[in-house]
Amino acid sequence: MNDADLRYGFSCPICAGTFSISLAKIPPVQARFNCPKCGKAMDFPSREEARVYISLQSSGAVAPAAAPEPAPRELPRPAAVRPTPAPEPMDATGAPSDKSYRLQKRGFEADVFDRRTMRTLIRTQLVQEGDLVAVDAAVAARADTIPELKSLFELRRNARTVPPPICPTHTDRLAHYKCADTGRPLCEECGDEKKFGGASVRVCSHCGGTATELHESPGDLA
Repeated sequence: MNDADLRYGFSCPICAGTFSISLAKIPPVQARFNCPKCGKAMDFPSREEARVYISLQSSGAVAPAAAPEPAPRELPRPAAVRPTPAPEPMDATGAPSDKSYRLQKRGFEADVFDRRTMRTLIRTQLVQEGDLVAVDAAVAARADTIPELKSLFELRRNARTVPPPICPTHTDRLAHYKCADTGRPLCEECGDEKKFGGASVRVCSHCGGTATELHESPGDLA
């Protein structure tokens, strides 16, 4: 049976509405969607986690009407999908490099990253080969021409999975929103909810623009 024939059943933790969705429509990574009944945010498992739950339902280990507990709002990246990290670059004395990197990209002008963070941003596809990056005080160059970053792009091409996007400001947190103007991924803190009249709007803390959901709803909730 293929993914399109399997359906994942779940319930909203706010309004207790019950729904189901085709397994093929669930993203490969954990995501957040709005309940089609009450509109409140719900945390979804990854496609593989949903597949395991469907299997448990079929075997009778889990009651069909039961729904899994909602995932925490800040989910750690599963250790099983982490490729072996690339070794840190060394200087002439054999000590780890302390280079700083500035991404010449709209919405990232004030950021200064170390190599560990650049590695994560490359793995999550936020930094692309053609993006301009300035190392320390040097003139900006294409990211894939910088030796220690070039090897990271090669690792990404060979990776079997793409990790969920992270917040570039709080690199230990997953991003659930993005700035509508710059596309910058935002965590809950960087995409804080503001009240304007009777409406609630997510606002990018970096530019003051509107923030939107990073993942769109799959579209076949029933």
